[in-house]
Amino acid sequence: MSKVCYFLLLFTACCLLACGSPSTPLDANTRMRIDSIANAQIAKAQVEHDSLCKAAEITQLPHLVDSIKKIRLREIEEQLKTVPK
Repeated sequence: MSKVCYFLLLFTACCLLACGSPSTPLDANTRMRIDSIANAQIAKAQVEHDSLCKAAEITQLPHLVDSIKKIRLREIEEQLKTVPK
């Protein structure tokens, strides 16, 4: 039993020592991997954002234009009511 406890204690100590300090600077290879992963995620997000914008332009823009047009026509009609004949 004591050999298992010593082994677990040694294993835990090795794991904790392997972690390193959070203030340790990253090496160049790790920074390159982080940058490439980030760039891939940004490109993926950009494609998704562009497709969402294109879909919104097709579906929502006509409704917005129609509602703005209706409001403007109502404003014009109200102004025409105040114009002397």
